[in-house]
Amino acid sequence: MKRYFIIIIVASIYLFSCHQEDQLLYQSADNVFFNFDDENTNNRDSIFYTFAYDPSLGSDTVFLPVTISGRRVSHDREFYVSVLDSGTTAVVGVHYEPLKPVYIMPADSGKISIPFIMYSTDPILADTSVAVRMILKSSQDFGVGLPHLISAKVLFSNRLEKPEWWDLWVGQLGNYSRTKHQLYLISVGNHDLISSYADYLFIPRSLFLIDQLRQFINDPFSWVEAHSGEYNLEKVDDKLYYFYNLSNPDTKYKLAYYQDDGKFYFYNENNQRITVN
Repeated sequence: MKRYFIIIIVASIYLFSCHQEDQLLYQSADNVFFNFDDENTNNRDSIFYTFAYDPSLGSDTVFLPVTISGRRVSHDREFYVSVLDSGTTAVVGVHYEPLKPVYIMPADSGKISIPFIMYSTDPILADTSVAVRMILKSSQDFGVGLPHLISAKVLFSNRLEKPEWWDLWVGQLGNYSRTKHQLYLISVGNHDLISSYADYLFIPRSLFLIDQLRQFINDPFSWVEAHSGEYNLEKVDDKLYYFYNLSNPDTKYKLAYYQDDGKFYFYNENNQRITVN
């Protein structure tokens, strides 16, 4: 009899535990959170972006991954994202498209990537990065019960940084400037030069790429004529032009006549002539 009594007690505890689990499973609130790759734990909530490697772009989109903690259901659900004043330096409408008033988690889904659209046309982006800090907000469908995972930041600019290979080829390329680097990307493409003479088999390729830049710098008029479907030279007067990509006419590069040698030169961000040896 004692044995049966023990079995009844154990069974009761098991049934009570299952009932508690059911209550926890079905009564806990469903939450949304930003589910970034957290390999870099110091910046797991951040996206860093530069337009510099594709100067034809006037805008671009990054995607913010949002995941639910909780149940998937058979109908659409709403959640909200808003911009935080603290930590935001970008201007809405100038640097980025306004966020939507509401975002939808589709039926039977546990995650979605929401688009964040950035603009590259403000000249300050050539020298300065701007940031947008966002936070998830609770709705009638979702809570935000994971406070350390509900904020995200997008930091972006048009800024270029000197690549490590530049110093090896400074004898041909000349001193570094971001404008010269940008013109390199336009005329050559996103192709790195070698950064060590140990890669001697690729020296001819690097010299060929530098020569492409040199031809462009020395005769931009012929280059633009050959690429007239993509680029244009806007004439201000006989001694001043502005070079730009037809897909991104707000980003322009000064091309001016230099009286001392009777040639046209591009000018960099410090208003210095751009040359290639």
